[in-house]
Amino acid sequence: MSVPVFRKRRRRQGGNALIEFALAFGFLFPLLAGAFQFGYAFFIYNELQNAVRHGARYAAYKTYDSDTATPSTAFANSVKNAVVYGDPAGGSIPIVPLMNSGNVKLVVTFTNGVPGMMTVSVQNYTLDAFLRTFTINKPAASFSYVGVYAP
Repeated sequence: MSVPVFRKRRRRQGGNALIEFALAFGFLFPLLAGAFQFGYAFFIYNELQNAVRHGARYAAYKTYDSDTATPSTAFANSVKNAVVYGDPAGGSIPIVPLMNSGNVKLVVTFTNGVPGMMTVSVQNYTLDAFLRTFTINKPAASFSYVGVYAP
């Protein structure tokens, strides 16, 4: 019994698909991995930026209880907790993975003897992405102080 021509041709081309896949995979995998890494890093950066804005906005409305540009420990901790956990009281799960209060910097700028500006920023946050580790120092937010000044 003879095998039809189209089946013979299909058997001869069976290995071609595997070779084409191997060649395409060598090109497509780094492309997809890079797109994934960029997307993940962009997502985390956006979350950091939102957390910093939330913390700076919180600091701008909270009662400031120090008479110098150095905030009290309670004030600084509540602002840092607002950035890291989304809650001034603190929490157990940070908004962004591996974030802690040591990565948050609070700067109070005095104008004419009263708090004028609250600036919150992220420093030395290590983002462990898929293929690479990044150190992020960029997101910062400043808001004019409109809270109650009660030293």
